[in-house]
Amino acid sequence: MNGVAPEPVWERAWSLEEIRSGSQSWSLAADAGLLHFLQEFSQQTISRTHEIKKQVDGLIRETKATDCRLHNVFNDFLMLSNTQFIENVSAPESNTRLFIQTG
Repeated sequence: MNGVAPEPVWERAWSLEEIRSGSQSWSLAADAGLLHFLQEFSQQTISRTHEIKKQVDGLIRETKATDCRLHNVFNDFLMLSNTQFIENVSAPESNTRLFIQTG
């Protein structure tokens, strides 16, 4: 032996196999082992949930940024369309002049 005493079964989380095999002769130590197992499982679940939440928040942020860039492209196309319309209306081939009336 290496001088380290094994941890008592009631002070550590039991594995699923230990829980299954101990189900026929359940004891207070089995209850403690099950409690530790469930606490670890709960912590892992909460930790994983926080990781997933961070990933979803990142996806939402990326989606909003993509939506903004898409609307910018739409606006660029509208400005280009308006510019081309004005250029076509005031083209030198046309004998008609465009007058803007104010007030």
